[in-house]
Amino acid sequence: MRRIESVILFVLLAGLLVSSFAHASEAKYAEPKRVLLILFYRQGVPWPGLIAESLRKSLVTKSPHTVELNVEYADRGRYPDDTYLQKLIELYRYKYVHPPMDVVIGVGDEAADILVEYGEAVFGKIPMVIVSANPKILRRDFLKSHMTSLLWGPDIQGNIELIEELFPKTRHLFIVSGSSLTDREAEKLARKTLRKHGGPFEINYISNVSKTGLLEKVARLPENAALLYLAFTRDARGATFVPREILSVISETANAPVFGIIDPYLGYGIVGGSLLSAEVQGRRCADIAARILEGKRPVDIYPTSGLNQLMFDWRQLKRWGISEERLPPGSIVRFKTHSLWERYRGYIVAAILIILVEFGLIFFLLRQRAQRRRSQVELAERLRFEEMLSALSARFVNLPPNRVDQEIKRVLKSIGKILKLDRVSIFEVSENDPKLHLVHSHKDADIKAPPSEIPFGQLPWAEQKLFNGEVLIFSDPADLPAEAGSEKNFLRAQGVISVAAIPLSTGEKILGLLALTMLKHRKKWPNELIRQCRLVAEVFANALVRKQHEESLMLAEAKYRTVADFTYDWEYWANVDDTLAYVSPSCERISGYTARDFMDNPSLFREIIVAEDRDIWNSHYRDSRQDLKPLEIQFRIQRRDGQIRWIEHSCQPVTDDQGGLQGFRASNRDVTPRKLSEIDLRQAYTEIEQLKNQLEAETAYLQEEIKLEHNFESIIGQSAALQYVLYKVEQVAAADTTVLVLGETGTGKELISRAVHNNSLRRARALVKVNCATLPANLIESELFGHERGAFTGAQSRQTGRFEVADGASIFLDEIGEMPLDLQTKLLRVLQDGEFERLGTARTIKVDVRVIAATNRDLEAEVARGRFREDLFYRLNVFPITVPPLRDRNEDIPLLAEFFVGKVTKKMGKSIELIPEGVMKKLQDYHWPGNVRELENVIERAVINSSGPKLRLADDLAGPVHKETRGRLKSLQAIEKDYIMRVLEETSWRIDGPKGAALILDMHPSTLRSRMSKLGIQKP
Repeated sequence: MRRIESVILFVLLAGLLVSSFAHASEAKYAEPKRVLLILFYRQGVPWPGLIAESLRKSLVTKSPHTVELNVEYADRGRYPDDTYLQKLIELYRYKYVHPPMDVVIGVGDEAADILVEYGEAVFGKIPMVIVSANPKILRRDFLKSHMTSLLWGPDIQGNIELIEELFPKTRHLFIVSGSSLTDREAEKLARKTLRKHGGPFEINYISNVSKTGLLEKVARLPENAALLYLAFTRDARGATFVPREILSVISETANAPVFGIIDPYLGYGIVGGSLLSAEVQGRRCADIAARILEGKRPVDIYPTSGLNQLMFDWRQLKRWGISEERLPPGSIVRFKTHSLWERYRGYIVAAILIILVEFGLIFFLLRQRAQRRRSQVELAERLRFEEMLSALSARFVNLPPNRVDQEIKRVLKSIGKILKLDRVSIFEVSENDPKLHLVHSHKDADIKAPPSEIPFGQLPWAEQKLFNGEVLIFSDPADLPAEAGSEKNFLRAQGVISVAAIPLSTGEKILGLLALTMLKHRKKWPNELIRQCRLVAEVFANALVRKQHEESLMLAEAKYRTVADFTYDWEYWANVDDTLAYVSPSCERISGYTARDFMDNPSLFREIIVAEDRDIWNSHYRDSRQDLKPLEIQFRIQRRDGQIRWIEHSCQPVTDDQGGLQGFRASNRDVTPRKLSEIDLRQAYTEIEQLKNQLEAETAYLQEEIKLEHNFESIIGQSAALQYVLYKVEQVAAADTTVLVLGETGTGKELISRAVHNNSLRRARALVKVNCATLPANLIESELFGHERGAFTGAQSRQTGRFEVADGASIFLDEIGEMPLDLQTKLLRVLQDGEFERLGTARTIKVDVRVIAATNRDLEAEVARGRFREDLFYRLNVFPITVPPLRDRNEDIPLLAEFFVGKVTKKMGKSIELIPEGVMKKLQDYHWPGNVRELENVIERAVINSSGPKLRLADDLAGPVHKETRGRLKSLQAIEKDYIMRVLEETSWRIDGPKGAALILDMHPSTLRSRMSKLGIQKP
């Protein structure tokens, strides 16, 4: 019993010992191992994050310990100053000294430098892993005893060799890098690596540039060039970027392939390369860290070098035409689009098995379905043929003769395609010899062409059938009767198997035949198909007959036209619908209008008939269509120049074979001398005087148009009213304020607008002018904002709008009051935001344009009537300038008169030395409703009328004398006072602030108060 108790006690004690040992072992492994990972960069760079994630996963799988991974970012590339470094070291000492780390890993040159220089002072003798591109870390004498290292770095030379292999024609290599510390280190490494490069191409560096400069350079690379992208985290202007995101933009812009150095660039535009893999580097760091956590000393772990991986983007390989067979062995291709077989191989195999099991049933169903589909296809083809037949006649109605052959060829092609015929041909019967001549044919590419002519002597049986109007049908030459032996031999010689020959008949004669031919296999010809083909043949026959008739008619007309062109009388041919087929050149001698005028506007003939004689013409018009016989009448017309001419008109109706009216041939003879022989000399003189006055009016109008367009090159005058306007121009010119120029017609609003522009900071650019009154409502939007190609009917190309042309300059919107309401909203947006869209595109265009508008309308009244937007009015009315009428600038009239006399006499070669006082008094006493423009016209007429050295007026200016107008003129100071009080009333007497009067007047508030005091302006 005691022995049993002893054994039991021993077993219990042994169990306790084993349990204690197990708990100790579990406690040993249950306590987490603390690993600190210091990475080189944080913001926008995914590579450090990929390393950290790969390290974490590898430690979980490779280390038996629970690992607590702490990640820090040195960010020395963004913060290179020493103050930041000292604070960073203090942070590490504060966070990670207690409790101590088990392993510290520094990834990147910045992190590695911190650990080498300050690691022992911060962390003591804790094992450290240094990961850097600096080759010195492979030397054991460079590292302390508690450190080991892993050398990594971009494979610059490997990528150069890879570019040479994949693009052997490359002659220029451009290496891209940014301006940050990391970017410069990468560039420094590349320069060092390629210092002694002896390859076949020239190496260039694109660095320390702005983003815009970089994109401009890569977009214009020379031929046979390639790019090697290192890193671009900061440009020359200090802007920071995510390297792979800016890489996407570079790849899209560049006209050459782009290679990279690290694997996160893959998928963002690089073809590939010998890439430094974040995942691989993370695993290698994890291997070293796991060995240290297992107790191995860092001094016993020999420093190693990292390996790069050949990786490529399948999409970029396709873009630059590189097959996978050309890639080096062991290359990894990503982003490849898999085939359907690769994606659904398992499903396909399973489906095949199911198909094999149920093959019998499916075969039966497919056979039934094929028969049904064949029936549906035949029905669809029949329907297509029926639709073609229904539209066939309409196609040839009113078709010009020169397009009949083209349309027949197109229909033959459709027939051959729909009916699946090898060859479709049309033969015409020759009138001179017994032969069939080929005129049109359509055949498949591998089908023999039909003979160009077929002598009837070889085919007597077919000739008899054809001229009897019978259809020749057979599916095999053997089906022909015995008497058609010649036909059988002919068809066999031609390789024909089946034929349907349908006569082309107009009811009276046989014109030829339509031949439907099969040369590959037999074809049955159903009765319904033959019936339909007879309809086609009938349409073809009618079209050919009409073509012959119209060609004959055109030939006759051409002969008649040749004669009519040289006749003295005015000949024309009119169709039934009153359009004109021909007008002889003599019409211009008789009427003053060209033949093209009458062709474009046939109603012009009736319009130029004198109103009193139009009833005569209307009666003749009705009678000529009812009686269908030659008729003659006489009437008067008014020439283009206004002359009244007597016309003797005779017309001859033209009918077809059935007596139907086809049109008229008419002749007009000028018999004015005969009709006017009884008019006395006084009437003739009156008519001449009228014609002279009309000619002078037209001349004055043309001269006024020329002057309005070209001659106002300066502003003439020294009146107080004009000086005040120029003072306002000087005030507002230097600002970019919107200006609204108001005034009556002819006061010189455009000159004031140009003065504002010419004295502004934008005067280096031309003033862009748009007259809102002269443009049609449907074109003004396109004129102002432009349009894309195809934006509307007639938009054959893209047009830049006036606002886009005026970007950086000024735009002058003349007659702004005439702008349509629907367009005012878009103009308001340009004034508010400086942006708009061209017609036909949603892309917003931003412009910097100063708007100067002018109108002779009362815009406030237009707003009240609902014809002008109120918000647009307030946007335009920022700085209004009212140009005074000429009647309010009476003292400027002598200066203007002298200026216009000198200008007109120089142009006409005359010499006017004196403007008599009486003439000047008349000019000053006149009220000038047309203002300066009217004054210039009066001066020009006076110069024309003057034969000596003195100016003699041609106009009677006996208008009312506006003495009261002169009495209303104010001094410049009074006008200034009135305007300041008006602005103060508009702003409720507020002087300062964004809504104050000082801002509107473009004056300092203290200056405004001083002016108010000087002018005696007080708030009521």
